[in-house]
Amino acid sequence: MLSRTAENLYWTSRYLERADSIARLLEVAYRISLIPNTQEGYNNEWESILATSGIKQDYLTSYKEIKKEKIEFFLLFETDNFSSVKNCIEKSRDNIKMVRTAVTLEVWNAVNTLYYRYQEYVNKKYSSKELPEIIELIKRQVNLIKGTILNTQLLNDGFDFLTLGNYFERADFTARIIDVKYFILLPSSSFVGSQVDNFQWSLMLRSVSSYRAFKWAYGNSEIDYIKIIDFLILNSQCPRSLFFSVEKINHHLTRLKKIYGEKTASLTKINMLYKTLKSSTVTQILDEGLHDFLSKFIKDISSVYQSVEKKYFMTSQ
Repeated sequence: MLSRTAENLYWTSRYLERADSIARLLEVAYRISLIPNTQEGYNNEWESILATSGIKQDYLTSYKEIKKEKIEFFLLFETDNFSSVKNCIEKSRDNIKMVRTAVTLEVWNAVNTLYYRYQEYVNKKYSSKELPEIIELIKRQVNLIKGTILNTQLLNDGFDFLTLGNYFERADFTARIIDVKYFILLPSSSFVGSQVDNFQWSLMLRSVSSYRAFKWAYGNSEIDYIKIIDFLILNSQCPRSLFFSVEKINHHLTRLKKIYGEKTASLTKINMLYKTLKSSTVTQILDEGLHDFLSKFIKDISSVYQSVEKKYFMTSQ
């Protein structure tokens, strides 16, 4: 496969996953905003999602003040925000348009449908009351696209690059949202393990669509940070966990090795990361420090991507 085609497929999928992630963050902030704030809890959920997205400084450069409606617009429609849902959907469509012959007609139509339905909101003045229906549109259509890819694409190297984009983005997003939860949503270390702390962890589970899955995995036992760290970092059955994403990346890079007949630096790196997570325990992670562990993970997964980029997208070793 041509390196340009591989890169377009990768970024088509990665931008879609990013749009979906932003929508889910907005959904959680919206749900929190419907609940009266307590003196103990963190009372600016909108600022926290800017931090989670890594674009708080960009927002403050444009808008100067933290305000709910402006943050919603910035994350959904702002042209100057590289990671706004609008830009992600447009970039995803632009990438797949350049490689139309590498995807099925059904996949192209699904991406195109998302683009045109979202444009209906782009082309009119935004109203905050439309936030729930916009979020639902994004989630529904992105899930439809993913299902269409799974059910219509030939399982060749093109499929591998589409899947890699999805799980690189998911791994990075999940790591960041856990980190932000621990250092921003929780106002003080004295609240660790408290009812406020556990409530915020439950909201974070919802932001990665894992609340019900967590309940299935642990029964109706009380939510606490140790169980959630285990679930979102180490659980092999949770599709949003770091381990699950790393396992998928490892699988598809191994497939590419077999297709192209050569081992790569990216496969060596992801193998090491996979083995590290597989042998880790929650106790070891907490002893190391959750923030340090997640920071290292984000750095490591970025290093794997850089190796993928050099090998497959820049046609160099």
